[in-house]
Parts: sequence; structure tokens; C-alpha cells
Amino acid sequence: MRIIQLIQKPQSRGAELFASQLSVELAKRGHAVLLVAIFEGGFELPFSGRQIRLNRSIGARFWDVEGWKQFSDLVKEFTPDIIQANAGDTLKFAIFSKLIFGWKSPIVFRNASLVSGYIKHVGIRLYNQFLYTQIDGLLSVCQASAQDFNRLFLLKNKPHTIIPIGISIGEESQMLKQENFPTLVHIGGFTFEKNHSELLHIFQKLAKTFPEIRLLLFGNGPLQDSVGNQIAELELTGKVLIKGQVNSPFAEIPANSIFLLPSKIEGLPAVILEAMFHKISVVAYGVGGIPEVLKNGKTGFCIAPNDQEGFISAVEQLLEMDRETKEQLLSNAYHLVTSEYTLEKIAIQFEDFYKRLLDSQTK
Repeated sequence: MRIIQLIQKPQSRGAELFASQLSVELAKRGHAVLLVAIFEGGFELPFSGRQIRLNRSIGARFWDVEGWKQFSDLVKEFTPDIIQANAGDTLKFAIFSKLIFGWKSPIVFRNASLVSGYIKHVGIRLYNQFLYTQIDGLLSVCQASAQDFNRLFLLKNKPHTIIPIGISIGEESQMLKQENFPTLVHIGGFTFEKNHSELLHIFQKLAKTFPEIRLLLFGNGPLQDSVGNQIAELELTGKVLIKGQVNSPFAEIPANSIFLLPSKIEGLPAVILEAMFHKISVVAYGVGGIPEVLKNGKTGFCIAPNDQEGFISAVEQLLEMDRETKEQLLSNAYHLVTSEYTLEKIAIQFEDFYKRLLDSQTK
């Protein structure tokens, strides 16, 4: 097959990283894959195949006829069997290019989050309903994402399949040596979804009981300055460190770290699977598909959303947990990821979905 993976821009975000890694696996399986980024970005994506950066202006994204024409020319030159739109503005960009310039390749949309979190009023819902009527298939990252979508939108006579995220299984990163006391870690963009403000309040309360702990924040984003200001206001300077964007964050944390994710909105974040693979304990709010992989006391701690005291209690349990119990929890999590969530296995599911979709359109 000939496949275009369409992404927002070259950036270290889950949707773009996964599309890039999926492209690698699909290329290994003999498919011709083209990775196309709409907007400008400086991040080097992990895909050595052909990449096209359209470098369109994000300010013109609702009327970018020139960009839609540019993409149309690319489609007609590459002649893809499938175009997969991956989050952000990719769906409307592909749809308007197809409607205006008349190319025929089917479009599938990867629903990697909870779309309800971004629908602020009925006008946005109706606009998105129109876009979804134009797609040929939908891929949701988890049961929660699929159910959330179905509550909001009607997708008549179009395949909708759940395919989870996968991670590359290579050698485990060489993490730093264990410290005398665990380090708390958060990896994610500085956006409202990741809920850094509440994370800092959680840490502040934990630090009163466990003054030795520290918190490392990996990532960047629009709220980074705001988070830095809050760190100073809460008098956590020196205890909370913003590490910025790091290509291999698990290589920069101690082996006995605890990963925290008190997100407001998630699909099925790869970073949780990566933590489990690296045998790092996880505490997260049970939003999106997180409860599908994080089982209390078995593979980590999944806390009801907004239950700050429950979140703190789970971290305290891990800080005080005996070695044997903790090793069993980490082993369970590692086995789950390596048996069910490898990128190699997930790529086969994408391939099968594409084939079924194309077969159904030829009948």
C-alpha cells in the first residue's frame, strides 16, 4: 500500500511521535509511506523515510486554499491508497483539500484523545460533525475515546475500530542509579490537559511529609512560563526542576523514580506504557484509556479524576512499599506492555484496518 501519514507539525508530541514510529513499522512491512507535516516545526521526527514539510501558516488554517492546493498536488503525485489524519488541524486540512480539488484517496482519522474535551459549544460540534461525515474510517485509541466520540457524533456506515497505541520495544534506556529517595517525574507538554498546576499542589503536600523528594518536569509548551512562576510562588524552587525537551527522558531519571500523570484529558498516553516498560512505577488519574492499562495495585495506581487526596495516598504507598511487592507490580506492568502494546503488533492492526477499508470500497 501507499500511505500518507498527515501530522500537525514536527514536534515532540504524542500524536506526531506515534505517527512517525508507525510509519517506520509500516515501511518495514513493505509499504510506501510519506510523512507530511502541515505547519513549521524544528523537531527531528524519528522517521528516516520521505518527509514533506509544507510549512503552512497556522494563522491561515481556516482558509489556506494555497496549502490545500499544495497538498492536492502532493496527493496526485504520490497517489496514496490511504491518508491518515493525526490530530490537530490535519482532518480539516485534508477534507478541504479533497473537497475543493477533487482527489479521491480515502481519509481515515485517528481519534487519539477525548474529543468532548475540545467541544466548547454547539457550533464547534456541528462543524466537526460535518468533517467526520467526510471521512472513510475512524480509528480510536481506546474504548473510552470510542465511547466519547459516539456520544457526540454520528458516523453512519463507516468503519470505526479501536487500535491502541504501541511503543518501540528495544533495549531499555540506561537510567541513572537509584537514589536514596525516589524522584517524582512528569513527562508531557506544558498544556492545560496535563494539569501541571494540580501536580505542583500535589507535590507541595507530599514534600511536607517527605522533604527529601524532588519533582522533574520534562517537556515544553505554552504554559511553561506560568508553571515556572507557580513553582516560585509555592516556594518549590530547587525541589521542582523544569528539564525542558529531552529526547530520551528515561535516560535522565533514577531507576527508582515514580511517574505521575494527573491529566485532565487523555486518550491512551504512550508515556505511561514507556514508564511501565522501563519498570518505573506509575500513578495517574483514570481519564481516557488509562484505566485500560493501569490497574490498581497490579500494574500501577489509577486514581479517580480530581481525587487529589487519593492521588497523594497512592504516591505515599509507593514511597513506603516493600521491595518484593513493588517488584511484582513493576513486573506485571512490564509483561502487559511487552505482550500487548508493542509497536510491531499495533502496526499489523493498522495494516489490517487499511486493507479491510480498501476491500470494502471495491465491492
